[in-house]
Amino acid sequence: MELRVFNRALEPLGIVDEIATLIWKVKYFDVGTFSILAPITSNNSKLLINGNILIKYDGKQELTDDTGIWRRAAEIKYIHITKDEKGQEQLEVQGFMLGKWLSKRVVTPQLVLTTTAQNIINKLVENNCGSAAIGKRRFEQFTILAQEELGGSDVEYSNDLYADMGQEVKTQAQAGKLGYDILVNASTQLYGFFLYKGKDLTAGNKAGNTPCIFSRDFDNVNEQEYESSTENYKNYIYMQGAADEDGSQPVVEIDGEEAAGLELEEAYCDASDISRSYERDGTKIIIPLDTYIQMLKTRGKTELASFIKNVNFVSDINTLSNLKFKKDFNLGDRVTCIEKSWGIRLDARITEVQETYQNGKEYIETTFGESAPTLVDKIRKVR
Repeated sequence: MELRVFNRALEPLGIVDEIATLIWKVKYFDVGTFSILAPITSNNSKLLINGNILIKYDGKQELTDDTGIWRRAAEIKYIHITKDEKGQEQLEVQGFMLGKWLSKRVVTPQLVLTTTAQNIINKLVENNCGSAAIGKRRFEQFTILAQEELGGSDVEYSNDLYADMGQEVKTQAQAGKLGYDILVNASTQLYGFFLYKGKDLTAGNKAGNTPCIFSRDFDNVNEQEYESSTENYKNYIYMQGAADEDGSQPVVEIDGEEAAGLELEEAYCDASDISRSYERDGTKIIIPLDTYIQMLKTRGKTELASFIKNVNFVSDINTLSNLKFKKDFNLGDRVTCIEKSWGIRLDARITEVQETYQNGKEYIETTFGESAPTLVDKIRKVR
């Protein structure tokens, strides 16, 4: 594995040497992270500085097209120098995968349309940092990579004016079960927005794909950790919209499971940030009530989907086993996890993959399912 360093123009600067530890974590519904612990050398001190771009060369890639190989990359955002008890100085370096750059932009003008999550995401990116953005808002050396038709039903969409584009893309990706990032093609010196959907590799899948089954019985898992939580679970939500000119606020109700009695778990969301109007070419346009109701319903389904039963397998993958990362399975794929001694069989999506390189060895830890909500996530949901 080589960790190569580039500037933002994607001009090569060199290769990081003598890495003690590299943790490279990619996420399907969110922005990935990395951290490095390395000795202070003249080479490392020159390369590992804020703003530089890191690309991991390990024989794996995310995408290959007519222009060449596209890989995930990360930007250095934090540097800390430490000295241990033996007097050895080390560099601690952290940062984010380039999908974090989407939060460099707010959404303006407001976007109001009816289409799939895939098209909404592409429009957000195109309008605010892509070819349809004004000159100073465009990302340099940037393109939207070719995509397959990823499916999904049409929804009514509207964003709050000046909303964080990164958060909007994340929300729509979660709603559409899509993954995203910004990849790098080092040979053409281009950045590419990557939107995709994982494959169905579960046992008995109907897509005809070769099943991917993780189990200690197959010797492809070293350790497993299972977690199940219903503390954040809701199945019915009340969505209250913005007031109209008369001061009345429409309320819509989304029933997720037609539960009743003790099985009914209710939540409320103030959706007044969904405006009743928007501007187009300097003209104020009032959204019809039936369209606005549909927008509240779309938002309600997204909010309700976040109040899920959290079920997770976290597995330490045997890198010498029959299943190889990015060859037999990849981030976003749905696979089958089995732990017979616990009586558990789970078909779940790979939502996170953490690659750790230490002492010349590679370790892969994979999260199947959905991660437990953070405190920040809970605060956002309660509003």
